[in-house]
Amino acid sequence: MNDTYLFAADFRAIGLTTAALVTLGFVVLFVRNVFKARAELGSEIELAPNRKEYFPDEVLEGEKLDRSLSFALVLLLLLGITLPFYWIAEPGRQAGAIDAYNASFESRGEGTYLEGAQCVNCHAAGGVGGTAPYVLLDADGQFLDNANWKAPALNNVLLRYSEEEVRYILNFGRPGSPMAAWGTPGGGPLTSQQVDNTIIYLRTLQEQSLDPIEIAEAGPADEPTSLNMDDDESREAQLAADAITAEITEEVERSIADGEFETVGEAVFNLGLVSNYDGGALACARCHTAGWSLGLDTSPNVLEEGIAACGGGNPSGIGFNLCGGSVKQHFPDDTWLRPDGSWYPQPGVSTYDGSYVEAMDGTRIDLIEGVPVDDSGDPYLILSAAQDNEDQAGDLAACSYQSGLWSSDSGIYPFDSATPPVPDPADPSSFLDPEPQTIDQVPGEGVMELSDGTFVSGCEIIEMPPRTSVAQFDFIMSGAEAGKGYGEGGFSSGGMMPGFGRSLPPEYVQAVVDYTRGS
Repeated sequence: MNDTYLFAADFRAIGLTTAALVTLGFVVLFVRNVFKARAELGSEIELAPNRKEYFPDEVLEGEKLDRSLSFALVLLLLLGITLPFYWIAEPGRQAGAIDAYNASFESRGEGTYLEGAQCVNCHAAGGVGGTAPYVLLDADGQFLDNANWKAPALNNVLLRYSEEEVRYILNFGRPGSPMAAWGTPGGGPLTSQQVDNTIIYLRTLQEQSLDPIEIAEAGPADEPTSLNMDDDESREAQLAADAITAEITEEVERSIADGEFETVGEAVFNLGLVSNYDGGALACARCHTAGWSLGLDTSPNVLEEGIAACGGGNPSGIGFNLCGGSVKQHFPDDTWLRPDGSWYPQPGVSTYDGSYVEAMDGTRIDLIEGVPVDDSGDPYLILSAAQDNEDQAGDLAACSYQSGLWSSDSGIYPFDSATPPVPDPADPSSFLDPEPQTIDQVPGEGVMELSDGTFVSGCEIIEMPPRTSVAQFDFIMSGAEAGKGYGEGGFSSGGMMPGFGRSLPPEYVQAVVDYTRGS
């Protein structure tokens, strides 16, 4: 960058020198003409031009013309050579002007951050996160307690949100939190220019993304962008990303070792609850658990069952309630998890062309249109809620007997039939009203009643790896887009769910997926 500025400065000097030479030439010519002028003789008749014998044509069209043309040629060559050099430097001057404007805007934004809106009082110098005073009120608006709110770090806010989303938050604030509406659209004191200047200043505070490819040089349009580890910038980006990953890993491992949390998923979900790491900026719980941002002194039960991951309350319950199976409603299981944390290929889109997956013990599970089948080609039963053993929920079972929801003289109908079969006019018995089967009618040993009212017996159970959702993982990595749907039936009108793919390691995002799916 310094070389670029030096290059621009050199051509600026060339341009100024050229202008000085041309000006000096005109001055010299003017002085020469003044001193060579004839002295007045005192008589208008003697001074009259038509009385003076002027140069003959041979001199005017010879020596005088050659001298004038030579001077014009020299001046033209001088301009022809120096002007292109001046134009070459124009992009540098334009970039310099932009940098100068940005520096001005950054300075103004810094003034707003430190003095105008005094963001520094809550988010700390450098945007590293801090605390904000908060008055806790009950549902009737009566005083309950004075508390310190965890104000998130802003030195990674543009890794989690887009600038448009940050602008929206600055303009309209965060209901249920100390974050007020600062922009004039939300009734605040800051003009749109001041809000934009603040965002420009926040750019200067952002730490390294965990995805160093973002700042690596892009390859050809038809090739994916990749790191060039022979390039100093790429190496530095990778080292910086590794350093931040190591810092986050150290904090998660420390919190578990100190007994703050029991699992990696719980520790990442609540990252910063006790230590205030990054002001809780990377914690899912600051939005999805009511009262979390008030800290353990004010809300000591935020980790208890029925509280953790149950957002939607006031204060700080900005995010949706993740308890009670709501996560799986939006993101149903779509694959199995390997012991090392990776996924088995998804049916239909896998390298196995959707024909099979493997169980944890290495057993091959064949699939027909995504449904597991046993050796005979019959679909396995996926035990959703075996009443005699809840631990078997999600396992696969090949059962020798499976009852129907209806019975008649024509036989047993599969439990997965949405409606009874259409009666056959040739078989009068098919018109009989269906009667539910009872458990006493089920043959064989090991009878299990399922939640849908059907029965199975003689089952060979295959213990499958944990089920998980690639769709939920992708959603947490990329966040929500305003006005677009997500998962099954999910819709984000404001797009305020941030993406954590640039600020949390992928394995930690998967740990959060596992944690919330078990809530």
